[in-house]
Amino acid sequence: MWNRFTNLGDLAVMLPLAATIAVWLAAQKQFSSSLRWLLAFGSAGLLVAISKIAFIGWGIGSSDFDFTGISGHTMLATATLPVLLYLLSRAWLPRHSTLALATGWLGGAAIGYSRLEVHAHSLSEVVLGFACGLLVSSWFASKTAERYSSKAAVCLLIPALVVFNLQFGNKAPGQDIITRLALAISQHEKPYSRTDLHAESMTGQNGRRP
Repeated sequence: MWNRFTNLGDLAVMLPLAATIAVWLAAQKQFSSSLRWLLAFGSAGLLVAISKIAFIGWGIGSSDFDFTGISGHTMLATATLPVLLYLLSRAWLPRHSTLALATGWLGGAAIGYSRLEVHAHSLSEVVLGFACGLLVSSWFASKTAERYSSKAAVCLLIPALVVFNLQFGNKAPGQDIITRLALAISQHEKPYSRTDLHAESMTGQNGRRP
């Protein structure tokens, strides 16, 4: 069950959904909100990528916290799902917008837990992923208080459902791309792994590979 559920947070699902939100905001003539969303989402995604490149390429992590890079699935879900629900609530249940955000955060937390269950990430990686997503979604919501019509909300909900239906279960090659990029930049032949991190901690090596 967890192996299937965790795919909800995959880049294959969340990136098209984030793009749908940006396009929808622009269609509502909320150009500043659309740009704000893209900036926040993109910045968090860049931070996740940098943390993974740093570890895969150079072994920069923490054996004490079992940290090898921020959980992308957790960040993506915690950033995107609350914003989607928040925007829909601004049309249908404006008084319950905070509840909509909280529901999205619970969804992000569930994705984070699934990453632990499938042994894809450690607790520190999931916590940081949740914190990044929380910062993105809460900051965006704090800057976006517009009311939308029910018709506009339907125009967001339908494409979102289409994205879920078409993309759920698919896996984007994000991790493979990051790995190839990290190796190209670092000029190392093999990526660092979690096993390397703990082995070097045990032997007292400095985490650098020739």
